[in-house]
Amino acid sequence: MNTLFISFLIAIGSAAGLVTLSRTFDLEMYTSRIFPLIPILYAIVYEALEKRRTGKSKPIPPSQAKAEMKAGVSAIFKNITVERVIVDVGISMCIKFTFEVILTAAHLYATKQSFAGAYGAFSVETMGRLLRGDHPWISGNWSIVLLALIALTASLGTGIWIGTTTRGNAILEGVMAGAAVTVISTMTNLLALYRAIEELTVQAADYMGYVTHLGFVVVMTLQVLFYGLWSGIAQRAKEERAAAALEPPARKKK
Repeated sequence: MNTLFISFLIAIGSAAGLVTLSRTFDLEMYTSRIFPLIPILYAIVYEALEKRRTGKSKPIPPSQAKAEMKAGVSAIFKNITVERVIVDVGISMCIKFTFEVILTAAHLYATKQSFAGAYGAFSVETMGRLLRGDHPWISGNWSIVLLALIALTASLGTGIWIGTTTRGNAILEGVMAGAAVTVISTMTNLLALYRAIEELTVQAADYMGYVTHLGFVVVMTLQVLFYGLWSGIAQRAKEERAAAALEPPARKKK
């Protein structure tokens, strides 16, 4: 597990370094384009650290470097298909909608309202409100906390699914699924959560003497990173269980 967290911290450190450099050299326009690549860096760093830890890495002659690089990229993306990513996104959105249904039912029960009283007569517009997540409890004092809980649970649940079912690089698949989910989520009620965290990020930067306009990009990148982190943890746990199952009984007792 140490490799997972080290590579995660390296990615976070790289993100912080980009923010610092963009502020120092006034390069925010260029940094905003590079920043979304940080989650990909997480997957690549993890792969490199893991190979070094297991002793699978070895010096590569310059003449073979290009071929080895292509082979390495192909290996990282192996077994990660568009269909897999679409299923991952669907699972994430299903978790989100399930929690919203539970919270909506609890709100209607607590306020003694009917569905029609809260959403109006059922129509195409009502379906649009439900898909966007425009629920009556969004305006409450705890709405941001509830949205954060939904986002965290969706990323954790999706990460567990990816890590336990994928045959490829779970971190990279998690990053790709997380990126797609994050883009879709900007059209739903999670946008309010992103804006709230962005405001806190900007305030924290201002408190430390920084002026940055990358708050929204930072928030979205962090969510994508967490999709990759949960996926990597779940895959590592699956591999450790499989390795433990293959150990001789006598060794297990020790």
